[in-house]
Amino acid sequence: MNHTLTSYISLFDKNLQATHRIQRIEIPLIQRDYAQGRHGASVERIRKDFVDALHDAVMHDDRPISLDFIYGDVVDGTLYPLDGQQRLTTLFLLHWYLSWQAGEPIEGQAWRNFTYATRASARQFCEALANYRPPAGETDLKGWIVDQPWYFHGWQHDSSIRAMLVMLQALEQRFASASSEAFAAAWERLAATDHPAISFHLLPVVKNKLNDDLYIKMNSRGKPLTPFENFKAHFETLLKSACPAQADDFAHRVDTVWTDVIWAYKDADQLIDDQFMRYFRFVFDLCAWREGNRADSKASLDQLAQSLFASDQAKAVEHLNYLFAAFDIWVDLDTSDAFNTWLRAADARSPSALLLFNPLRTQPGQSRIDLFGGCCRHYGDSEWSQAHSLLLYAVLLHRVHNTADFPEQLRIVRNLIEASGGGEMRAQNMPALLEDVRRVIVDGTLDGVSTFNQKQIANEKDKINLLAAHPSLREVVYQLEDNSVLHGALAVFDLDPAQDPAIFAQRALAFLTLFEDAHCWPQLTGALLSLGDYSRKQDRYGGYRFFDFGSPRSEAVWRDLLASRKSPELVQPLTQLLDQVAQSGNDLAVLKEIQQAFLTACERDHVLDWRYYLVKYPRMREGNSGRYAISQRGYSICMLDKTVMRSYYRDPYLSAVATTSGLKVPDNNLWFYGYETLRRGLERTGGTVTIESVDEGWRLENLPDDPELVRNMEDLRASFDIGSDQIYRVPQENGIDATDRIMLGAKLLHALDELGL
Repeated sequence: MNHTLTSYISLFDKNLQATHRIQRIEIPLIQRDYAQGRHGASVERIRKDFVDALHDAVMHDDRPISLDFIYGDVVDGTLYPLDGQQRLTTLFLLHWYLSWQAGEPIEGQAWRNFTYATRASARQFCEALANYRPPAGETDLKGWIVDQPWYFHGWQHDSSIRAMLVMLQALEQRFASASSEAFAAAWERLAATDHPAISFHLLPVVKNKLNDDLYIKMNSRGKPLTPFENFKAHFETLLKSACPAQADDFAHRVDTVWTDVIWAYKDADQLIDDQFMRYFRFVFDLCAWREGNRADSKASLDQLAQSLFASDQAKAVEHLNYLFAAFDIWVDLDTSDAFNTWLRAADARSPSALLLFNPLRTQPGQSRIDLFGGCCRHYGDSEWSQAHSLLLYAVLLHRVHNTADFPEQLRIVRNLIEASGGGEMRAQNMPALLEDVRRVIVDGTLDGVSTFNQKQIANEKDKINLLAAHPSLREVVYQLEDNSVLHGALAVFDLDPAQDPAIFAQRALAFLTLFEDAHCWPQLTGALLSLGDYSRKQDRYGGYRFFDFGSPRSEAVWRDLLASRKSPELVQPLTQLLDQVAQSGNDLAVLKEIQQAFLTACERDHVLDWRYYLVKYPRMREGNSGRYAISQRGYSICMLDKTVMRSYYRDPYLSAVATTSGLKVPDNNLWFYGYETLRRGLERTGGTVTIESVDEGWRLENLPDDPELVRNMEDLRASFDIGSDQIYRVPQENGIDATDRIMLGAKLLHALDELGL
């Protein structure tokens, strides 16, 4: 390849032999704006490093530097750089700055023939700068320049001009302590034609007949380093100081075997830089957590490396060994096959692999359960969670330590993670959570596991004891754990090792029959309530309490209700239900039979409490959240679709009586807003009088003023024995309905409708 080792000032040498004589340099239109003076953490770091290198080269006799290749077209004596624009621009500014500080004359100097064609403003700025210089002793170059009459105010919007001003400030700051003698010597080193302080290889297209594609393939060093390339360079420098014995090994591995590992996750542009950086950050965070510290998500990768691997860090070598291990475990491993062996998504058929409840949302063709690939693509964004970090850490521990019983231990870790979303999974807990995972995976014990959900830890120990006594139950226990409602938590099951394993298996099969078929949940809510008030309660005010039941539609509601509760109020009716379902041969028709038996008993005994109504009328169990605000006696209820009162909800008594009556009641009239203590009346199409369910029966509101309607109202009162308190009383015994208030309310609505009320 025909190229010339030269310097910026020597480009204009009439005796330059390797190319045509160059009279000027012009940055062509196809090039981007000048970028080395931009703002931003990564650019500022690059600029500082480059200015430091230039400073050292011109201020010392023994530190010359080469800027590699600069490539471009030479046409009629003008060099149009296709690669090297950034470096040439910085060199132009450096020559301008040092020639001024050294007191060198500017007139007639060929190096001034430098301009931009990207924008007219950039061209004009370069031309003006080449013809003017500040007075001696000026200490604010930018301030002086923008204050000159030749500087147009509109130039502040040109990104290249702004960047050149920033670079001049950087040069001014770096050379601030130099003396006049030092500046003179620096200029001599910079302008020397033999052994210049700063040199590069000029590769003219005229001589070599290259095209852009060939040049890019041949050499890309002239391009700005990517953030990952900059990180690698800084990290290698850091390691040479802190861990010199392993620095070369790192440089070799990161460019060879580790690149091969990450290459499987390349993006559409065939790049892996971002993937590398995400995994490095993950491992750096692991190192911080393992040391008992919190990870700093706002710190740059360089800052994290400095905090872990600097020579003054006591555990630098330990962290580096862990970094090597965290990469080396994937070398020569088909990660996709490996994760398919360990994990599966819900729609996959691999009975030996562990079901992952939170698979990754990926692009077509990407694995949803390959956590290593997911980390490379998503670590640090919203797709990646702390749960993913802990599961991947478990896999790392297994690979590093070659642990035994990994499938069983990974299952325990998954179950603990799923049960620990109520506050345990916090950023400040990650060091302790990692230690818990290590105890389970490496030590193979739950002893000392202290940060995950304590109820689930006890549940895992109970399951271990049950399976030790009855190994034949392992498959059915795993099926229950993998159920989408339970998510590993079997608190509602009797796990006593002394029980008959056949009964446990029957109950498990009945549970799976019920909870793997959401179509039966509307009947399930009624059947379970028939066997007892299984709700979780929370006191409110005004005599109301929240009652949390199962949902006719929401899996999450059932999970929240069943996963962590071991109270008799829930366990006893659920166990009774499972036994009856099992005795029926898992025929779901038994759900209606259970409800009918309960209703028959209530009607026989004249005890029609709120449970009776919720069981008899499916319309009263339609609340998606499973949450109800119920009054003390139970005849005033709010049925919530959300879990808070700050949302629209329905009154189940009004919904049921409207449906039972068959009258036209707009759906909007069945929704209410406000606290549960507010009155809620049923409004009908064509009617004015509203009815409200109260403890004693049905209260009438919005009574008419029209004389004829008043007479009709009096007739209604007489027919339904309604007193001056406007309440149509339901027959009761000891404050509990003895007659169905919904049926009575429907008759009342028809009477109101017939009388025009």
